[in-house]
Amino acid sequence: MENTQLAPKVKATYQAIVQLFREGIDLNNLTVSEITGKAGIGKGTVYEYFSNKEEMIAGAIFYELKDSCQSLYDHLKQEKDLYGKMNAILLSMEERLSHTSCFFRAIHIMMDNSAISSKLKEMVKSKGEDELLVMDMLGRVIEEEIAFEGELTKEDKAYLEMTVLSKIICYAMYQFNLNNGAKPERKAMREMICRSTCREIENFKVMLAGDVEE
Repeated sequence: MENTQLAPKVKATYQAIVQLFREGIDLNNLTVSEITGKAGIGKGTVYEYFSNKEEMIAGAIFYELKDSCQSLYDHLKQEKDLYGKMNAILLSMEERLSHTSCFFRAIHIMMDNSAISSKLKEMVKSKGEDELLVMDMLGRVIEEEIAFEGELTKEDKAYLEMTVLSKIICYAMYQFNLNNGAKPERKAMREMICRSTCREIENFKVMLAGDVEE
């Protein structure tokens, strides 16, 4: 986590929560004492920065997702084409499988009806334009690939984002079920997903070009 603008104790709190999350703890059952114990700060001190436990946990998840997505997007800028960008995303998932697992658990949290979920949704809704989460990152990648962004409707963009995300999710599920020694299979699957993604985006570009000509 690279939250350089956060107060040191806030950063320590977030890092403690993320570490506990990666260790598999159920965030809905996480106590303030467990958080402060992991962070090495006093229980009274933490309430100088947060109103309640839900704000601590939702904030930690939000900033971890945001920083991870920004870091990955900065890396994707080094790739010259969509295949390279998609391959970089999938490779990142391979190298940081525990982070990938946490990402999908975070999505699950956002879909439930807990107080943490409500606070996290509130943070996502009020985030700034320069704060990247997964769909924002994919949206930028797609816009860069399509080139004539002005021709993309909101529905077009949402469809393409979900198309790419669905392939990422499929690869994540494949990763979770993969035997440790099956590296050649992993590489082949990654290449197929990259080619398939490129084909689908290219087909969409052709369709858009046809609509413009008409």
